[in-house]
Amino acid sequence: MAAKKTSAKTTADSDTRTRLVDSALRTILDHGIDAVRIDDVVAEVGVTKGSLYWHFEDRDALVKAALAEQIRRLNVDTVEGVSEAIRSATSKDDYLGRIAPLLADPFDAAQVRERWSRLTVLVETRNDPKLRAMIQDVQARHLALFVELMSDAQNAGVLRDDVDPRAVAVALNAMYLGSNIIDVLGDHGPTPDAWWGLMSLLIAALFPPESGQSTV
Repeated sequence: MAAKKTSAKTTADSDTRTRLVDSALRTILDHGIDAVRIDDVVAEVGVTKGSLYWHFEDRDALVKAALAEQIRRLNVDTVEGVSEAIRSATSKDDYLGRIAPLLADPFDAAQVRERWSRLTVLVETRNDPKLRAMIQDVQARHLALFVELMSDAQNAGVLRDDVDPRAVAVALNAMYLGSNIIDVLGDHGPTPDAWWGLMSLLIAALFPPESGQSTV
């Protein structure tokens, strides 16, 4: 009986922590980091300040946890989408069509906002060692998953064997974040057709060469 009570309490504590993080994250995404207030968060979740401070040392710890969770969720969405493309694509063109928008769609307003949020978090880590450690842990776990995906892609015949899965994973992540330069350029940037044409060429270059073709 005692074990069941302990398990139930652990589950309840975890649920409370998740709801506190969700509340803080919603505020950050809608109004920015400065808008996060302890009184508002506990009121929305329906807990006491004591409960919040049981899970987080202070407001900054809550904000950092929310930022790390945001990065984790964005990473999970990308990994799941790429994994599904590897498993389900029925042809090279089908695979290209599925994977390109997941890696970098600079014309999707929601993705652009998410990337700006992610870039903002990464900038914050430069001056905050604790946040940097949290984000490094999240990114390291994401990278491990993506490297595994790239190995799966090699086994499935959609990634050439002479490239390093880790290098590919890092390059695709950099391309994803860097694509927001198009948002900065506005009308001076490439057209959607030009961008997707280039993305298709780059991704296609990672496919195993046709029989008889050079791998160089």
